Amino acid sequence: MLVSLTFIILGTAAAVATLYLVRRFLAPSGSYFRSLPAAPDIFGVVGTSFAVLLAFVIFSTFDSYHNARESAGTESVAVRQLFSTAEFFPSADRDALQRELICYGRSVVHDEWPRMAEGGESPAVVHWLDQMDDSVQTIPVDDHRAGAALHNWFAQSQARQEGRRGRIAEAAPFVPGFVWGVLIALLVLVVAVQILFADPDVPLLPQTATVIGVAASLVAGLTLVWILDRPFNDRGAAIAPTRMTATVQTMEQAYGSGAKPLPCDAGGQPTG
Repeated sequence: MLVSLTFIILGTAAAVATLYLVRRFLAPSGSYFRSLPAAPDIFGVVGTSFAVLLAFVIFSTFDSYHNARESAGTESVAVRQLFSTAEFFPSADRDALQRELICYGRSVVHDEWPRMAEGGESPAVVHWLDQMDDSVQTIPVDDHRAGAALHNWFAQSQARQEGRRGRIAEAAPFVPGFVWGVLIALLVLVVAVQILFADPDVPLLPQTATVIGVAASLVAGLTLVWILDRPFNDRGAAIAPTRMTATVQTMEQAYGSGAKPLPCDAGGQPTG
């Protein structure tokens, strides 16, 4: 949050400082556009072009941010449903799968979530996925009840997989570097054109207020894109593992002491 606010403040301050320097040492009386009646129209075209592009990018990054939240929620719900479905399996298989689901949730919260800030994933999560696959393969299917439970397990496991895949995909940067370059170049151009209207014969306050309004708005727009582009980074709107944490707590309470201790530590790392 502080970094994002710092970007807005420093960007606006740089624009105002440039205005003062241009006005004090470079700007002629009447501004650089004194003999160009079409100057306001030029500023309008440049500003509109930047606004349209920025609005499109913000919309796209917000959609990516929303997808990341939805994927994380889908995964946590699917994990809770898998835990409930495991109740229909034989006791030994049920306990094994429930222990592995708890460890899976812990590793997602404590290991994979921090790694997603850099676009990575957790080896511990992959380990528990492999363990669950091995445990499911040993479940006997002796009647219709077991077959239906196993069918539900695979359906819910597919939902969990899609949720995890979605949040990992959205953890990577969405806006290409070229688009960032275009946005920054247009921002500099819009602010530069505004500063070229500086006139030493005009009161300082209205010119300063105009530049502050333009620069702050544009820098804030770019900062918003920067925040939404990495939804799991702590830039002011990071998606926290709140729902998965609640799911883990629910599963831990339901499992209780269990027949056997959990095969992982509090962070989801294997202990065996």
